[in-house]
Amino acid sequence: MNKKGAELPVNTVIIIVLVVIVLLVVALFFLGGTSNLSKSIRSIFFGATAGTDLSLAREICEQRCQAASSVPTGGRTAYCDTPFNLDLDNDGKAEVGNDNKPTSYYCHDSDINIQCSYGDCGGAGGKWNKF
Repeated sequence: MNKKGAELPVNTVIIIVLVVIVLLVVALFFLGGTSNLSKSIRSIFFGATAGTDLSLAREICEQRCQAASSVPTGGRTAYCDTPFNLDLDNDGKAEVGNDNKPTSYYCHDSDINIQCSYGDCGGAGGKWNKF
């Protein structure tokens, strides 16, 4: 008995199933389903106790400031909204507050002190220190 006629529909069904799975993954990616994924990746590479070097944080803030120049005033930017856990005393651990949780530092805070012509961050980041 010749099975070639039966193999074509099985192969076609397998390809269709794979295409549907890929389309679902792409749809989830564009609908914001990666926010938890990015947090998980950050926790793996930047653990709770590891702090960012101050000079590295300043370089990143300068890049974020340049990127913010293309955002309309008042728009959300990484310059205003994304904090750092800094290692200011070079002990390999992020600085912690009285509650034993890492202290969040923002590009516009006096510790990092990167001046940006982007404009007013509007109190973003929860800890607002305008330059």
